[in-house]
Amino acid sequence: MTRHAAPNAPALGEPQSGVRFAIDALIQASLVDLCSAYGVALAPLPRHTPAPSAVPEVTAAVAFRGWGNTAGSLTLSLPSSLLNHMKNRESTSVRLDWARELTNQLIGRIKNRLLLFGVRLEIGAVTLVDPNAPRRPLHEGSTSRTYAGRTLRGLVLVTVQGLPKDLALTYVGGAAAVEGSVLWL
Repeated sequence: MTRHAAPNAPALGEPQSGVRFAIDALIQASLVDLCSAYGVALAPLPRHTPAPSAVPEVTAAVAFRGWGNTAGSLTLSLPSSLLNHMKNRESTSVRLDWARELTNQLIGRIKNRLLLFGVRLEIGAVTLVDPNAPRRPLHEGSTSRTYAGRTLRGLVLVTVQGLPKDLALTYVGGAAAVEGSVLWL
């Protein structure tokens, strides 16, 4: 008797459904939560490589170390119109600082969600970068993952390098969130 694989069964080497697309879901959920916390509705788009002209004007980046002590990075690109909406009465320098703060909060949310899989990240300082920075990994054929979401004020773009593949993740259970540390004396 010959056994045939079910039509929807994952191919060999693909993660099982419980972990499949875990990184994608984790990053997209973190981005939606971040925007929602500040009253901005964001609709995530399927993971893709946007055309270079689609990269928003303001980009902040953060480096991190984690998963097997590998180096990684995350960029968050936002349209100026979204920053103006969020901080319209503030100076340009405050709005740019806000872009860095949003990037810091995004990597913090991702870090907390990765704790459920036993992955710990050490996060570096957030810097503003050339808006063309997210385009470079897209053209060099790197292992960068690109995520986008639409808001009423334009496209929000996230690129990430250095996170584990879905196959490498193992759910270890609920870990306490560690966005900040408080030392009580």
